[in-house]
Amino acid sequence: MTCFQRNFIISLLLSFFLFLGYPVQAVQESENPVVKSKKTSQKGTKKKKSKRTVKKKKQKKSPQVSPNLPSPPPRAAVSRVVERDRLLESLPLPIVVGEGGPVQSLVEDEIIHLKTVRQLLPGDEVSLQVYDLNAKKMLADINGNVIRNAASLIKLYVLLAVYDAIAHQEIPETPEIERHLYRMIAISDNESTNFLIRRLGQGDAHKGMNTVNTLVRNMGFSGTRLKELIPEGGKTYGNQTTAADTTLFYRLLYDQKLVSPQYSQKMNDILLKNIHYRIKTTQINQDGVAVADKTGYVRGLNGDCGIVYQRSQNSGCDYALSIIIENKSRPSGGWGKKKTAVIRHLSNQIYQALKNGQVKSKFGSQKPEGRS
Repeated sequence: MTCFQRNFIISLLLSFFLFLGYPVQAVQESENPVVKSKKTSQKGTKKKKSKRTVKKKKQKKSPQVSPNLPSPPPRAAVSRVVERDRLLESLPLPIVVGEGGPVQSLVEDEIIHLKTVRQLLPGDEVSLQVYDLNAKKMLADINGNVIRNAASLIKLYVLLAVYDAIAHQEIPETPEIERHLYRMIAISDNESTNFLIRRLGQGDAHKGMNTVNTLVRNMGFSGTRLKELIPEGGKTYGNQTTAADTTLFYRLLYDQKLVSPQYSQKMNDILLKNIHYRIKTTQINQDGVAVADKTGYVRGLNGDCGIVYQRSQNSGCDYALSIIIENKSRPSGGWGKKKTAVIRHLSNQIYQALKNGQVKSKFGSQKPEGRS
């Protein structure tokens, strides 16, 4: 074999081996990006999964701080609620008399008598409570928790809200404010009532009503709601209260736990100046017994609730008396005047019984037919 042939064969072999090596290297390069892309996609998947995991964790925590939940009240509002709760807790719970107590029986007998003589119509519903403020006893309770149209009885809670706002320096105690408070209670002036409600809301009636409603709810007046201003002509049918709430109002007032002793006294002084007499009967007036009360009247509703301060004049107790008579059919024909007479009659009977310290049924053992 010549040198040329030997070199040619070696060149062919080298070319052959180089040719075989190139595709292998090319495949390796082409596969490397694929492998890298797989690693990248796996890493990306892991990142996505981690994001989803974070989202899920956040979703689990979100109900604890729900945007739909109301924001917590300011510290001042919380402290005021705590203060009121403390006052309510410190007040002894009333001792409720059992069925058939002497005053309870007296009131039931009188109501039956008034229905018999048609002073109370079939549609007339009576809510009544008598509460001994000295012994802390509920002496009589008839439909005390039934929600009634408040009429002008709602003004008790406006009075409370105004003095509460004054005490917390939210509105100033000016001669103008005092004049409207007097007119709202003493002569039951509706324009003064609406003025004070707007003043509580800094000119906004709805905010003023919310202020009153928040306060009465915090104070435990569960059946009372201020839903409207007093309309022109006084035909208010939206506001609500109960005999139990008005009794609680006077119970707190008597113990000087409405706002503070100072403002409880101010409220009591205004209520003593009420010029509309229902609970304060002729007999009570002649005996020189003071009555701090507020009346409420609109067609279909007649009521009076207050404190009878007879302890200093008689041997009896000071007591809170709440009487509300409602007829949802709103009858005419002198219905209101007849209910005023009924309230005075019931007040007189209760006063005489507690004054003497002896409670006797008007009918004794003889009771009208239909008595169960």
